[in-house]
Amino acid sequence: MEALKDRYGNRVDFLAVYVREAHASDGARSAFNDAAGIVIKQPLTEDERTGVARRCCSSLKIRMPLVVDEMDDRVGHAYSGMPDRLYLIDREGRIAYKSGRGPFGFKPDELEQSILMLLLEEEAAPIKTSARLPLLTNEQAWKRLPGAPAMVQPLPAWARLLAGPLPATTARMLELDALHRSGNRLEPKLRGLARWSAAAANHCDYAKAIALADLRRAGASDAEVRTLTGDPSLLPPQQRAVAAFARKMMREAHAVSDEEMKQLLHYLGEEQVVALVELLAHASFQDRIFLALNVEVEPGGPLPPLMVQFAKPQTKPSGKATASRGQKEKPPAGVNDVGSSDEWLALRDAVIHQKARPGRIRVPSKEEVRKRLGEENPQGIDVLWNRVCFGYQPELTGAWKACMTTFRQEARLERLLEQSLFWIVTRSLHCFY
Repeated sequence: MEALKDRYGNRVDFLAVYVREAHASDGARSAFNDAAGIVIKQPLTEDERTGVARRCCSSLKIRMPLVVDEMDDRVGHAYSGMPDRLYLIDREGRIAYKSGRGPFGFKPDELEQSILMLLLEEEAAPIKTSARLPLLTNEQAWKRLPGAPAMVQPLPAWARLLAGPLPATTARMLELDALHRSGNRLEPKLRGLARWSAAAANHCDYAKAIALADLRRAGASDAEVRTLTGDPSLLPPQQRAVAAFARKMMREAHAVSDEEMKQLLHYLGEEQVVALVELLAHASFQDRIFLALNVEVEPGGPLPPLMVQFAKPQTKPSGKATASRGQKEKPPAGVNDVGSSDEWLALRDAVIHQKARPGRIRVPSKEEVRKRLGEENPQGIDVLWNRVCFGYQPELTGAWKACMTTFRQEARLERLLEQSLFWIVTRSLHCFY
């Protein structure tokens, strides 16, 4: 069975169930067991049965998950599993294969044949989903991802939806997702709290499920999870500030105050605050994709972050004529002809007012950014927000930039449409920048 798990474990979940002893030493004793030195009394309590199951795992070197039947033998009776039996259950919960009773009916070769036939049927059958794009199989999606590694792992549902139309962008998004859900840029439980708070504010159940799973992987007990996702007023000051900031960034980011940012800097410091802001920017981006596509949690999910590096793409020209460096493109007639409209004047005044205000975080010098990136002349460091992001969190920022650059090259949106969408989004967020 372990050999079958090695061959199909990335596509099939394997589970062993320890049931009542068929040949206990104080029951229907077996001469074969005696000859092998196996002498086990019938367990009379859950602890005794669990102890025998542990010895079984250790002696037989079982690597697949092993669960223990209740003392009323409900699983053994339901599946008629004495002394042993093989079952294959399909995705709908139906029995696709049932072996004869062991030892003579215990035939792994028959089970393997049934596994292969079921996988072939699933490959050919359309996947039932309420998602709004075709959901590729795991294998189909991996084949689409450029520069994918040889080892195929389960992909999250959103990646299987996006790998069809945007495979290169999906690869970059998987890398970015893993960076935000791993490492120590933020303390893992605090990171999980921030992500859950953002998902809750966005009413995104898929992201909430991922955040809860990540909290548990970070070691949060059920009691801690209930506290972290319960009444925010009951949280310690640092966690309460992070949760409140996350919710506000999703609902009304323009209303974040100087005092709120000062409090976060006190609790976290500059590097972690930038990591938190980038995490929440990513959460806003992700949740809107999840909601638009109506993504459902994967069977056996939510999945852990996919720690895979894809091959870096070659930079491709857009195919469109661009203005030479230092020379601006001439916009179409009327595009920038805003005249002296009240809206334009109000926006201009807001920008002037913003420039006069002190910043909330120290802007790293160009030399600091060069040192952090290891580049002599990195692009874009004259832009202050680039300096802040690259200066404090170069890896996160680089992954985000790579994601956006890849999307622009792959989607090839018409420029006027892209700028119009950008204006609609920034205006709805009251972001005058």
